[in-house]
Amino acid sequence: MSFFSNKSEGVMGIDISSTGIKLVELSKGRSGYDLTSMARVALPRDAIVENTIIDSTAVSNALIEAVKLAKPSTKNVALAVSGNAVIIKTIHVAATTEFDLEAQIAFEADQHVPYDVDDVFLDFFIQGVSAEDPEMMDVVLVACKREVIEDYQLVLNEAGLHAKFVDCGVFALENAAEITDEHTVSIEDEYMSPDEDAEVNALINIGANMMNINVLINGRMSFVRDQFYGGQNLTEEIQKAHNMSYHNAEQLKINNFSDIHADALEHFYVGLTSELVRSLDFYSASRAEFPVRKLFLSGGCALLPNITTELEQRLGIDTMILNPMQNINIPSRQFNAQQERDLGPMMMVPVGLALRNFDT
Repeated sequence: MSFFSNKSEGVMGIDISSTGIKLVELSKGRSGYDLTSMARVALPRDAIVENTIIDSTAVSNALIEAVKLAKPSTKNVALAVSGNAVIIKTIHVAATTEFDLEAQIAFEADQHVPYDVDDVFLDFFIQGVSAEDPEMMDVVLVACKREVIEDYQLVLNEAGLHAKFVDCGVFALENAAEITDEHTVSIEDEYMSPDEDAEVNALINIGANMMNINVLINGRMSFVRDQFYGGQNLTEEIQKAHNMSYHNAEQLKINNFSDIHADALEHFYVGLTSELVRSLDFYSASRAEFPVRKLFLSGGCALLPNITTELEQRLGIDTMILNPMQNINIPSRQFNAQQERDLGPMMMVPVGLALRNFDT
């Protein structure tokens, strides 16, 4: 199972989260990327819990519905995995060829992955020369429990789909960020020295119950982390503050945000900033000389009114929202173009997966 793809014969990106299925298929035209097909289908609550499929029938039925709505041109899928079942580490090895490294990657994984190598799918990506030692190179090592991927493959197969490759949510996020206007990298050195004025950005995708965090230094991945915190935490705070059901709290959040009790919002933002500070502290423990200068938000929570202002005031870091749909051509005859652009921030991961089709 490959986490890092080469160009394939057509794939669509499918993001399977705790709340629903998001499907995106793109094509490439003269003026850039075109939206070919898209669908969003909700999942019953608790069909997926902490990225573990609990109700496979509900998930496969939602996939079938998504394909029926989108009518994609392919059955091949690029899928993302996140959470505790995925291990992502940057390791330092003696400079060698990709072929030679492939032969020794199981040994390297045995030193860095807390699972038996026979129980995981492994892959790696050579980032380039190490900043600390030019005779070494930085390699991103990825491992995911086989049982997790096999569960996802099963529901895809039941829907008549084929997992062409598996990606990680944090990498799909990085891929989608590259087509946005807001996220730009001005420094293009092969590797950086500690005394350089590095451009350090944190990509933060906040979904219903999970955050994907990817810190980039001069465009190169430096730190990644997945945390279980998101929009469902706000819904639960609304439940408590308004003494209502989960469903009604979710509807209040979506349809009447201004009516939410201030205590519910405050508790949510205290929790959110605490989780972000914890991750940024983990990052700073090894890269204190390169503080994060900008936060780029995406995911469903990026649609919350005034979230950038809240995080800027609480964290003291410039914050903006990424929307990949702003730079994708959306045919008005086929889609509600304004609606898709408005919801663009929540489509970062499936767009990033769909863009894998154009990797060279």
